[in-house]
Amino acid sequence: MSDTTQGLDALLAAERAFGAEPLLALADGSVIDLATGYIPLLVNFTVEDKAAKGLRKLTEKAEPQPAVYFSALEMTAAHPALVLTGETGSGKTSFARNLAFRLSGGQSPASPIPLPRNEDGLLQAEDCEMGEVRPIYLAVQASKTFAELIDSALPGAVEPDGATLLVILDGIEAAGDRGLELLTDAIAFQKRYARVRMLALGETSVVKSWTLPPDIVRYDLLPLLLFQRRQAAMRLAGLDLDASGIALGSAAANPAQFIMALQAGDVGETAETITDRWLPRTAADNEAIDRLCARAFAALAGHDADQTVPTVTRVRQLLAARHLAGEPAALATEHFRGQPSVWAPSLRSLAARLAGQPAGAALIDALLEGEGGDAVLRGALLAADLETDAGAQRDRIAAHLLTIIQEGALSAPEREQAARFLARWGDPRDLEELADVPGGSFTFGSDTHPNSAPPHVVVVDAFRIGIYPVTNGAYGRFVQETGRSWRSPDGFAEERATAPATDLTWRDARAYCEWLTARWRAAGRIAEDEIVRLPTEPEWERAARGDQPDMGPNTIVYPWGTAWIEDAANSEEAGFNNTCAVGLFPKGRSPYGCYDMAGQVWEWATTLWGDDMATPSFRYPYRDDGREAPDAGPTIRRVLRGGCFSSGLAKACCTYRGSLEPDGFWRGNGFRIVVSRNVRPPD
Repeated sequence: MSDTTQGLDALLAAERAFGAEPLLALADGSVIDLATGYIPLLVNFTVEDKAAKGLRKLTEKAEPQPAVYFSALEMTAAHPALVLTGETGSGKTSFARNLAFRLSGGQSPASPIPLPRNEDGLLQAEDCEMGEVRPIYLAVQASKTFAELIDSALPGAVEPDGATLLVILDGIEAAGDRGLELLTDAIAFQKRYARVRMLALGETSVVKSWTLPPDIVRYDLLPLLLFQRRQAAMRLAGLDLDASGIALGSAAANPAQFIMALQAGDVGETAETITDRWLPRTAADNEAIDRLCARAFAALAGHDADQTVPTVTRVRQLLAARHLAGEPAALATEHFRGQPSVWAPSLRSLAARLAGQPAGAALIDALLEGEGGDAVLRGALLAADLETDAGAQRDRIAAHLLTIIQEGALSAPEREQAARFLARWGDPRDLEELADVPGGSFTFGSDTHPNSAPPHVVVVDAFRIGIYPVTNGAYGRFVQETGRSWRSPDGFAEERATAPATDLTWRDARAYCEWLTARWRAAGRIAEDEIVRLPTEPEWERAARGDQPDMGPNTIVYPWGTAWIEDAANSEEAGFNNTCAVGLFPKGRSPYGCYDMAGQVWEWATTLWGDDMATPSFRYPYRDDGREAPDAGPTIRRVLRGGCFSSGLAKACCTYRGSLEPDGFWRGNGFRIVVSRNVRPPD
């Protein structure tokens, strides 16, 4: 037997031992291990998202369907290189170790029972065929490179005969500033060998700011569904949930907090009440509780190695927050500013504990102290969690949040968080602002895709176009006034008022334009001979690319230029897999100042495509051949432009053409408006 085979056998034996690790200790003293108690996790990618990657064909008058989520295991099977991210306590390590245990021969990788796929209780078996796969589980350490990690686990073992290796990098945030370098080296290793796959798991607050290597896919782990919690609590603890409701509260959607709720036998209404009801089951008295919380704080601060402190990071953060509630505000902000990704969850929990107390106001002041910069802006985000009443203090916080958005500061998820607060408090931006686009000739089309070729010169008249896509707030006012049906599940959610309106058919968008024409004429915002309408395809592209020429078949034109840049668009690369508030990517503005013309939502145009999803009937060059006809059959598709949140950089650009039937809709469809004095199509 070779040294490589012996090493692999020893590694697999160690990974099979993961299944016996304790996951949950119940009040009756019984212990449930990982193999028995593991709860399969879902990710933020749905069956509809997968179908819509190609702007799938929809039937006329299609009805919205509940989201059906894929599991983390299915995404691991589907992608040779995958990053899964989640908040602290989201179950990343439990998933990684359970997967290693199962692939090493402990059990079948797939769940033996069908998984809940949505809150409606849809149950489906996992589809995760990977063939013979041998796992290499690596816990990332700050002091080790990727080469050192894999060599220490399995020296010289690459592609054992007849099997594929799955390298599992658990806790990539532990590498600190070298985390992205470690991940890049891991992907280079994976691409070097035909039978090597890569799975990395990391903290969302850290990984969200990284520019990931090409060809790697990232998804976020979802909190546990209510249906999952009900199913798991009945299976693991034998609880009669219909009577007690134990462990069903939304605060227990975080897997770590769900475990705490089961141990406490009482869910509580918040993470803090779960913690406070769990602690007496863990410590003997109040003095012991205080010691435990102090040690958790010290462990997060890096100067206490006492092994009696819980090893679950989410627990440490909740206990540290309880400890900080009795300390000066400056202590909390000092640690937060030194390591914001580590301390942000504790500070949020602390803010919840101090809400409405004088100490809460002191914490806000401490978070906002300073001359500006990222530290103060992040402090303002946390302060927004604490401040609930309108007044000078909230106005001060809101000014910082607006700076985060308008300057493109911090990471995209942090900008989205800032925008959600402003949406609830009142976003001061004019989200119906128009940009002036001058008439004239410009290069239209591109050789980067057959459906967009050939590039040619088109002339357009001057027009005005929405700087932003039409938002939920604006479209919601139309719905409330007209009573028109709207299928959006979160269109009226207060914190989503500044996200693009979606789940809209072409006919919905046209009806909105007609309504807005009358409304704006009455208000004097547009002249009597002006109308609000959808853009023609050339108008949309003119607003997106300006006067940028075609640079050949290997160069894609984006609103900002011909080279892809990071943090310029809500595309697949951004990792949202959802719409976000408009205007969060100022680096991606078009030459005329329009936001979100690459990614975010596919935007309806007036232009006809044809009835074949793959090949347009109305090809280039653009001409007056009936493609701007306002009426066509329900199977004749209309053009969509710009890509959406799930589009990669090849589609989230100025020239790629999509399409959908006029009665089709999904959560990646939106539109922006044009104001003009005529509707004559370009020459």
